[in-house]
Amino acid sequence: MTMRMDDFHHTTRRSLIMAAGRSLGASLIIGALPKPPALAQDASAALAAQLGEAHLLGPAAPATPLFTYGGSLPGPTLRQKLGDDFGFQFQNRLSEPTALSFGGYPVPANMLGVPGLSGQAVAPGANTDIRFPLTEAGTYLYAPFDAGQAARGLAGALVVEDATPPEADRDLVLVIQDWRLAPDQRIHLTVNGSPAAKLAARAGERVRLRIVNATRGLFLPLKLDDHPCWIISIDGRPAEPFPPSEGRLLMAPGSRVDVLVDLVKPPGAQLALALEMADGEVPLAALAYSAEAALRTTPLPAPQALPMANAAAQPKLAGATRLTLEFGDEPAPNFLPEALASVAAGRTLVATVTNRSASTASVHLYGHAARLLDTLDDGWKPWWHDTVGVASGKTIRLAFIARAPGRWPLVARRGGDGVPLALGWFETTGQATPGQAISGQSTPADAAPADQPAIPMPPKKPR
Repeated sequence: MTMRMDDFHHTTRRSLIMAAGRSLGASLIIGALPKPPALAQDASAALAAQLGEAHLLGPAAPATPLFTYGGSLPGPTLRQKLGDDFGFQFQNRLSEPTALSFGGYPVPANMLGVPGLSGQAVAPGANTDIRFPLTEAGTYLYAPFDAGQAARGLAGALVVEDATPPEADRDLVLVIQDWRLAPDQRIHLTVNGSPAAKLAARAGERVRLRIVNATRGLFLPLKLDDHPCWIISIDGRPAEPFPPSEGRLLMAPGSRVDVLVDLVKPPGAQLALALEMADGEVPLAALAYSAEAALRTTPLPAPQALPMANAAAQPKLAGATRLTLEFGDEPAPNFLPEALASVAAGRTLVATVTNRSASTASVHLYGHAARLLDTLDDGWKPWWHDTVGVASGKTIRLAFIARAPGRWPLVARRGGDGVPLALGWFETTGQATPGQAISGQSTPADAAPADQPAIPMPPKKPR
């Protein structure tokens, strides 16, 4: 059966586990975990949206026709270097218009890939040039703005490598997608195009997992089994390393989490990534230890925080421009005719988002990263986000610095199917003041100095 909207009334882990248990196929096939190909970075590099197919239920099942990037599922990993100027030709070989969006990555406004607000969709048979500077390292999702096209397979990872990466023996991208394949519309999940799969590893290694929730609208309660691990990045932005409680990760649709894991068990063991369901855990992927002797017997030291572009620039609530976005159950067919707010580049915005629908929704901030404020605006969570969840009947507040001139989307999507419930936007005018900040934002006059945060900061290692 299809995912019901009342499966998403609350963003508690328990309710999401119950939802997963009711909605996902009971049997998942163990197979080989493919590694997404990488897009070559040269003057002739091109990425095409085109038809393809894949055996999503295993090699013995019929192939499913798909939309793909470059003929692969997921699309090729766009692995690039911080500071480079990234460019390629995007080709539309589908029979319908499409556009390429990089979500929260700080692209110029004319590269947002959001038809109806910033730029136009690429017509069938047409090409367009994509080019923007890589001002921020991290793990990001590229996909069409159209959730229906994403549901047919269009998704991939953008990886901008750190200037000084943390020590790791492997760097793996895991792109999770969802499918409604059977007549009863039960949901099946794949990781890198395979339903529950294994990848070779070696005892004693430290592995960086870049986990990307590319589902159209699923909140995923994930769990890494009993291994030492640290979350080092959320939504592409560095976090003070901390161990997830009992290895649990709760990922909103479109979100990304980078985790360092030490493979401390003996040869022949495995590291499992599973989905927690009401009646148990369902494996999604596993790193199977080889029979080789351990690479090292003494674990590496705990990781240090990754560098962040001008992390001193924090939103300042005093004098911030406030905007409000409210939505109910009715889908939003078009972007709002007027901006929710208009501010000069470099100024602080606080967005109050209220969910009056019957389902949990995901909120997506394009081209920016935000702090999620505490209930009384007296502090914020110790991470940057471009994608967050908001439960039915609840309100959240996001504080961020307007980055650069342009029209920037603030979008709410229904949990389960990703249907837009609110298509809001804000406008940034003028030139950013000199200096770089988080997400390529300018260092604004109203940003709090490093030694005097605008509001009290939480502990570095939350419980």
